[in-house]
Amino acid sequence: MDSELKEILKGIKGNRDFYPEDYAEYKVIFDAMHNISKQFGYELYEGPILEYAKLIEYKSGQNLATETYRLLDREKRKLVLRPEMTPSLARLIVNQHQRYPKPIRWYCLPRVFRDETPQRGRVKEHFQLNADIIGVNHPAADAEIIALTTSIIKTAGLKDEEFVCVINSRELLQSYLEFLDIKKKEEVIRIIDAKGKYVQNAIEADLIKKGFKSSESKVLAQQFRTIWQQDPRKEKNYPDIESKSDLAQYLDKLMIIEEKEVKAALESIGLSPEQTSKVYDFTLIKGIPQDVIVALKSLEVGDRVKLAIENMEELLTYLESFDVIKNCEFDMSIARGLDYYTGVVYEFLDRTGSVARAIAGGGRYDQLVESFGGGKIPATGIGIGETVLHSILKKLNRFPSYKHPAEIYVAAISEDVMPAAAKIARDLRKDFSVVFNPFGWKLSRQLEDAGNRNIPNMIIIGKRDLDEDKVTLRDMKSGEQITVLISKLKEELDAKIS
Repeated sequence: MDSELKEILKGIKGNRDFYPEDYAEYKVIFDAMHNISKQFGYELYEGPILEYAKLIEYKSGQNLATETYRLLDREKRKLVLRPEMTPSLARLIVNQHQRYPKPIRWYCLPRVFRDETPQRGRVKEHFQLNADIIGVNHPAADAEIIALTTSIIKTAGLKDEEFVCVINSRELLQSYLEFLDIKKKEEVIRIIDAKGKYVQNAIEADLIKKGFKSSESKVLAQQFRTIWQQDPRKEKNYPDIESKSDLAQYLDKLMIIEEKEVKAALESIGLSPEQTSKVYDFTLIKGIPQDVIVALKSLEVGDRVKLAIENMEELLTYLESFDVIKNCEFDMSIARGLDYYTGVVYEFLDRTGSVARAIAGGGRYDQLVESFGGGKIPATGIGIGETVLHSILKKLNRFPSYKHPAEIYVAAISEDVMPAAAKIARDLRKDFSVVFNPFGWKLSRQLEDAGNRNIPNMIIIGKRDLDEDKVTLRDMKSGEQITVLISKLKEELDAKIS
């Protein structure tokens, strides 16, 4: 095999092959996404994998546009593989929203593509659930999306204490920046949104300067970012780090590093020292929602900021109604970098120490549809990729052992009973998953095949039994066999498999 073919057979880095036992794990997550969305009354939709590049550039912001897979079609049109679904959804709503009663509750589970550096919890293509409520501007809609996402994450396998939904308001953040007379609001928001990344990059650069290899520095910096985001008070022990003096020093400096790097970034875009300090101090307000509301109300701010705080307080009451307040924190450093967010924004974060990336993220985008010429149609929604959630559940060993989908193996002893065996297999497939190999194999080979696949039940069909309208039912685990009338076979299997 030549080297080029060998490389090709590896596949493209950042893209994944799903063998049956692997896909079974992801299907646990997909099933939770589909089932919970339907339980909440959401309708399934889809859109094209290809979109105009301008759609993404115009609506998701230039940062995301630079991470897209781009191509030209035969007509020289600039296209991209969809990096997310919200711009496509907005386009669909603009074209057809008159047909549907409001609010619209839709969901989809598309494959999306981003040309970014692969790392734990991040790949170049992934499946992402999108669930949206369109046509109503009410905090209960945001609370419902948060409740739906919480239910999906718990159904997939995480416990209440193993994740958290952190919530902020772009309306509150922007009105506060305006109160401070800051002009470059979008740039400030992007810096706030990247706080964890600033910590990671600073530590990575410092480790490389100290002689660590680039690859090792990247992994360690990612680990420190995870600690900073999930355990800022350092309530857990980190023996692998604490035992090494050249690494342990960073544990006590994470807050200092963040403050230094974020303030430097804010000042680099023209904020005064006073503005920088006030913005940074504002991002430190976080915790139990009720406590955060009290802290926000104590600030000396203008009327627009006060109104935004009141809206956050109203959201709190609906989070209580949906019984998800225990899963939520208010965090003034959550910004969500995409340009189209206008109101409440939220991210679901791991609390097990597995990954630094968000499990899910979303928010209110009341002006996106309007900007396409579709009138004033408010909307809120969430995106949940499967990669981060899978990584956490895998580390926690929460996935069940893989089982072959077949419950029954139909085995014909000889060619002369093959037609009858085929009919029995066809009839059983109305109620069960059945493997039938009409290849003229000996019974010993069929027994071995069923055993290799861990199929629990085998129906053995021979001429003598068949003449009496019977078959042999074998328990593949115990080896016990009984003879069963064909007319009673389904009843017997129901009792065994139920």
